[in-house]
Amino acid sequence: MSDFISLINGEFSKHISVMDRGLSYGDGLFETMSWSYLDDEKVLGVEFWDRHIERIKQGCLITKIKLPPTEILIDYKEKILNECLRKGIKNGVLKIVITRGIGGRGYKFEKEIVPTVIFLSFPSKDMNKKTLNTGVKLRFCEFPIFENSMLAGLKHLNRIDSVMARSEWEEEEFFDGVMLDNSESIIDGTMTNLFFSKNNVLYTPIIKKSGINGIMRQVVIDNAKLFFKEVCEIEIKRKTISTFDEMFVTNSVIKVLPVTHLNNKKFKITDATKEMINFFFKKSKRSKNLELV
Repeated sequence: MSDFISLINGEFSKHISVMDRGLSYGDGLFETMSWSYLDDEKVLGVEFWDRHIERIKQGCLITKIKLPPTEILIDYKEKILNECLRKGIKNGVLKIVITRGIGGRGYKFEKEIVPTVIFLSFPSKDMNKKTLNTGVKLRFCEFPIFENSMLAGLKHLNRIDSVMARSEWEEEEFFDGVMLDNSESIIDGTMTNLFFSKNNVLYTPIIKKSGINGIMRQVVIDNAKLFFKEVCEIEIKRKTISTFDEMFVTNSVIKVLPVTHLNNKKFKITDATKEMINFFFKKSKRSKNLELV
């Protein structure tokens, strides 16, 4: 794979130490976001940048990883995006990986260890815009999501449960798989957060013991009352999905994507969801609605 640009600790490089704790122990955090240059507004930036940085700050605080000052992260962001523009690339997916850094053998880490900060830019995959209107199909996964209330909500590097769940199917007809905890509660997708609606009320699984509190999940919750009566974070059991009228998934790359089927359950696509999709994809006010920085 060579169609990416990588910046490691401020220098363009594709190599890290084999002793990096992110490699040895998954000792780190990451963020995935979209970036673009909007020709009509002459704006270059990352969608929901401030929200992503705030989440990684919280993650570093909890995991005791020394996060560089925000000004350094902004410098790295501008350096890699300007390199993309220099190469004629005007949009893509930006990934930030922050590991604890290079250490010796064993779980204990040095107090003065210096973190490894990686910025990666990948080309955007062309999404079939028809799916925004026609929706996608999902399936349930057999591999359960790991539970750890101390890490719930964080986007840490320990994602082997999602890797195993995603390995369960090869069919292209399924966009994602829905993961459950050990008590059959719906948590999230392997790469998405989940929303359901009924009678114009929006519901999303509560993030308590497992799962990722995705940035688009937060954005949808913050803006939900523009399109729905209210939004509720609740426990949702697998057996209760038949009670909902609608379902959609979110992440920072796809934004909002309607779901037509989850296994044998069929869902409709409401006007409220169509309006919300338009809110994030319409060209007017796009930099504002996507909080481009």
